[in-house]
Amino acid sequence: MYVLTVGTFDGVHKGHNYILNNTLKEAKKDNLIPLAIMLRYPIGQYVNGFDGLILPSWKRKSLMEKMGFKVKIVDMEDVWKITHEEYLNDLINLGVKKIVCGEDFRFGRGALGDVSYLLTEGVKKGLKIKVLHDLKNNGKRISSTLIRKSLKKGLIEKANFMLNRHWTLEGPIYEDRHVGRDRLGFPTANMDIRYKEDILFPAYGVYISKSLLNEKIVYGLTSVGIRPTYYEKKKEPKVETFYMDFDDNLYDQIIEIKILKFLRSEIKFNSEKDLILQMKKDEILARNIILKEKL
Repeated sequence: MYVLTVGTFDGVHKGHNYILNNTLKEAKKDNLIPLAIMLRYPIGQYVNGFDGLILPSWKRKSLMEKMGFKVKIVDMEDVWKITHEEYLNDLINLGVKKIVCGEDFRFGRGALGDVSYLLTEGVKKGLKIKVLHDLKNNGKRISSTLIRKSLKKGLIEKANFMLNRHWTLEGPIYEDRHVGRDRLGFPTANMDIRYKEDILFPAYGVYISKSLLNEKIVYGLTSVGIRPTYYEKKKEPKVETFYMDFDDNLYDQIIEIKILKFLRSEIKFNSEKDLILQMKKDEILARNIILKEKL
């Protein structure tokens, strides 16, 4: 028998943790199994255009499992034709005894199911419902939308505060044109962050980051953008990291990077020489910040 919460949980941020921790409390109180039904993508992926996920589904699932949840991942297209009446009956047949949700929770085809429906029809069917008010920061609701906007503006510290952890990017390291190593003197690890799911690209620019490589914490300069200094037929955003004090082969490994701080915006340089000079300045500044702020 389950106590259930439902959502995309993109980022598993402070607002989500508020709901998830309350769900765990209800599970413990009523001796129920905490269950989270997690949507892989929010509805924006299908109707309004979407910048990308804050965290991939497997990362969100792992974070919630560590909290003690049983997690079921579903795709929106598999459930959006189900009416809210059918959806509620399916949950009851699954063994759900209690639902914990936010005040804006909606479900079923056309999003016709809402908290009011749960509190009337759900209760009639024997369900217990706990509705939580929004968690706010400085009067603003902590949401995945707000975190995405912050990341798109390069406001990393603000996003990390709402996430309650460092934002991470991950993916396999692939071989590119060796421009960083052969021409600039800054070998970079190129990461495919969209190798499985559509992950958000933050504001184009240079970030201070860190990774666990060969059981050692290594700091890096992570560049996100379209490399405007160089001509490329197809300009697609790339994520590449110059790891300071590390130069081992990382090809084909899946690496995770923690994004610590936004250093500067992406710049189109007049020459490679100017780019190299700026990269040297970036490294000096990054090392000073890491020491001073103890990142």
